[in-house]
Amino acid sequence: MKTYLPQIERRILVRPNQTFGILNYDLDNAYPQRMLELVASSPTAKDCWNKRAKFIGGNGFEQADLGKQVINPKGLTLAKLLKAIASDKALFTGFGIHINYNASYKIASVNYVKFEDIRMGDTDSPDTANKFALYSDWGRKTWKNIMRSKITFLDKYDPDPDVIKQQVIVAGGWDKYKGQLFYFNPEVDDYPLIEADSVWEDFETEAGIKIFNNREVTTGFLPSTMLFMQSRREEADNSSPDSDEQHYYNVPSQLERDLGTFQGAKSAQRIIVIEYEDENSKPQFQPYSIQNNDKLFESTEKSVEARIIKGFSIPKELINSEKSSGLSNGSEKKEAIREFNDNTAPDRQELSETFAEIFGNFSTDINPSGNWSIVPVPTDVSDDITGIKAGASINQLLLSAIPAENKIATLVYAYGFKQEEAVRMVD
Repeated sequence: MKTYLPQIERRILVRPNQTFGILNYDLDNAYPQRMLELVASSPTAKDCWNKRAKFIGGNGFEQADLGKQVINPKGLTLAKLLKAIASDKALFTGFGIHINYNASYKIASVNYVKFEDIRMGDTDSPDTANKFALYSDWGRKTWKNIMRSKITFLDKYDPDPDVIKQQVIVAGGWDKYKGQLFYFNPEVDDYPLIEADSVWEDFETEAGIKIFNNREVTTGFLPSTMLFMQSRREEADNSSPDSDEQHYYNVPSQLERDLGTFQGAKSAQRIIVIEYEDENSKPQFQPYSIQNNDKLFESTEKSVEARIIKGFSIPKELINSEKSSGLSNGSEKKEAIREFNDNTAPDRQELSETFAEIFGNFSTDINPSGNWSIVPVPTDVSDDITGIKAGASINQLLLSAIPAENKIATLVYAYGFKQEEAVRMVD
């Protein structure tokens, strides 16, 4: 018996782009830009990205005042650099750091580079192999075409003085040398997928539901209606006699313009007066029913949200903590923080090793202790005091002389217990 695997399309395709001397990041060379737009349009995905970035960056460096150290002439500090690359790593799983050297082959300055602006050089071309191309508009949002002259090529990170010396000679001297790029990429020789690439379609789905809800509100939740009226003969527009073409326009009638002002939530339930000359010209409004999608959209929204949270590997208590019971919320959130700290520990370790590698060769000794550890998010953000106060109030409620049904209702609606749990507590 033969078995066949279904055809699964690759998420991204990497192809050489000889025009720009790079390897395309997917067919349109705009995979990171597309993912950023999708995440921005999905509230759940944006929240998950922010949560993951927060945990990877933790509470900053363990070494006191280390984050205040300035690392370039523009005033960039270690704390700001940590936050920036933690955000990139949380979504793209990679990050980029631009490094400049002085004549002593020590690192003179460090700059953050947006991960979405980086493309790998074409490995088949000797001019671009082992280089990275930086450009701020690969997605063509600002300009229609990519300007080759504005693409900046940087050498791959290598702190060996002999390598730097050779790169400076090729560049034509220190005044023309552009430095190197430290490119952290978990895929090594390939472009990485974003953290939740397996569910990016759900980003788009959630954004679509949001647009649908907005349109429902802006149209006033009114039923769809068809308007029947006599047809109008359109006249030629002769306002431009010099034109060789005859233009015909469907100029809206006064009735159609008036009806437009009655669309929207603010215009709902208003009265419109329509005048007509005879019975034959009387417009007719005929509503037609459409399927009620409220319940369908509600269930879809919940399942989409759950998949997005799972795609980012975030404990649901950190996203939907308000849905937990009031009494147990503190302990549940603490356990979720511990779990997520464990999950993101390898990411923090990689960032610590990166800082140790780069700033171990810095022109000044900004961290004499050599401790580059990052402090995890503390679990005391979910304070036990809230739970203690809630427990005392519940005990007073249970010991009070009010009727049992009132106690049950208070436990359910004020403290978030389930009905059966409240009944057992009162009994």
